[in-house]
Amino acid sequence: MQSETVQPFGQPLMFAPLLALALLLSPTDTTVAQEPSSAAQLLQAVHAYVTPFDAPNEDLQVRTEWADLNGDGADDALVYLDGTSWCGSGGCTVLVFEAITGEADIAELGAFRPAAEISLMSGPIVVAETSHDGWADLVVENKDGQRVALQFDGETYPASPGDGVALGSNPIGTILFATAE
Repeated sequence: MQSETVQPFGQPLMFAPLLALALLLSPTDTTVAQEPSSAAQLLQAVHAYVTPFDAPNEDLQVRTEWADLNGDGADDALVYLDGTSWCGSGGCTVLVFEAITGEADIAELGAFRPAAEISLMSGPIVVAETSHDGWADLVVENKDGQRVALQFDGETYPASPGDGVALGSNPIGTILFATAE
């Protein structure tokens, strides 16, 4: 799993690969870098997703964490959107992008496809060892501070922590977005 720093989103798309590469080569990053082509392809997928809703928003910042959510051996991306169109008093939006594997599928679908949009997110996300429909549960806190599991339903994750399943104990898993940047 890998984290990337906050990056401006209002840059012209033609500079996206250079921006992604520069962020991956940051001297403060101690984790193994995701392939630059994957980061650039993800940035293009994010741009295509947000543009119809928010074109162009100069204040939008994105932060990415990588994890294999569906067990296919390829790191999927969780993208935290921070900007006026994507945040409110209850938190911001996290997009989940599935990494597409196989050359024919990538040629047809692109390298990443949106798998979920989760609103009102604040605080860390735990990628739990438990799963539903082949995808890892995402454990977050709801507005009342209770830990809930966002369980994949075969098509997507719930739209907000308010739709999660209450947990009785702390999950085992990996923490993403542990620190605000």
